[in-house]
Amino acid sequence: MQECQTSQVSGYKAQGAALFAVCIVMMYLLATLIQVQPIGWPRYHKNLDQPSFLAKSIPEMLHVLYYNQPEWVIGKEFDGCQYPCKMISGSVNFSSARFVIFHGPRLNSRKPPKKSPGQIWIMHGMESPNHYHSDLSQWTHLFNWTFTYRRDSDVLSLYSGFEHTSLNTTTSAVWKTKDRLSAWMASNCRTPGKREQYIQLLRKSTDVHVYGGCGTYRCARSKENSCMGILRKHYRYYLAFENTLCVDYITEKGFKTYSFSPSTIPVMRGGSNYSLFFPPGSYIDTKDFESAFTLGKTLNMTANVMKNTKIERFFSWTKSYSITPNIMSHLTWCTLCERIHHSESHKRLYSNIKNWLNDNLRSGCESPSDLK
Repeated sequence: MQECQTSQVSGYKAQGAALFAVCIVMMYLLATLIQVQPIGWPRYHKNLDQPSFLAKSIPEMLHVLYYNQPEWVIGKEFDGCQYPCKMISGSVNFSSARFVIFHGPRLNSRKPPKKSPGQIWIMHGMESPNHYHSDLSQWTHLFNWTFTYRRDSDVLSLYSGFEHTSLNTTTSAVWKTKDRLSAWMASNCRTPGKREQYIQLLRKSTDVHVYGGCGTYRCARSKENSCMGILRKHYRYYLAFENTLCVDYITEKGFKTYSFSPSTIPVMRGGSNYSLFFPPGSYIDTKDFESAFTLGKTLNMTANVMKNTKIERFFSWTKSYSITPNIMSHLTWCTLCERIHHSESHKRLYSNIKNWLNDNLRSGCESPSDLK
């Protein structure tokens, strides 16, 4: 009996020794697999490469071909945009280009070039339909996007714009020190909107100094600051008349008054709703007057300005807004570039660009009805 117990105990010791030996071997193997890190190092391995779905991708540079680039488009309009685009000009790489801009006013009536599959054609134009070389009747089912002054364009292009600001100005006080009434600066004296005829009617009831080819007053047109300096120093009103009366058509004339001579009140004549583009109450619209003669009489009434408290309201915009000519123009090009990068989300095709340009539904351009 005692021998059996002794044998059993010996068996337990042997099993324990074997188990202990197995544990030692396992610990050794585990130690060889795990590298001990110095204090402060991460306990587990770190994967420094982000998964592809987390890595922020940089948009690729997209080349945009300007087929018939006008001289006032310098080719660097996309510089500094959030989405990278690069403008190239000419027709050498036309067939392989993904995005092509055409300057609409200079397109001719000949047969358009052959459009490659998948190309996106963009019609760019800041002129009214009256100043297009062709009516674009040959350019049907070709253009995908429009990039013009029209508010229903795919990308709206403006000469300038305003942003909110906070200033303390005395512009109205400067206005009261001026010694001349109104000025008009123009060299195109025969226009579809007949602005030259309206000026003649206006001069029957008020004094208008006409600068440029249409008048007898002169300033160096090559030196814009010189002309605007005269306006800023002497004139209370500037006649910012457009050459055509077309929907949304506003050129740099009105914007320049705000930029170069904020102490001058612009008098607008055109086919636009000016409240959509300029600070409210900051301008005079000829549409609000029965005739040019009536407008002239109203301008004359400002002679006794010290008693005319209504003048203050024309300059209240200077306390709330500032004009940003270059920034706004650049932003429109950047908006076009962003659209190009997301072209798959902006698929469309103009079946008849001629009808769109002339805006047949709204009578895009109209003949003057205020020459009385």
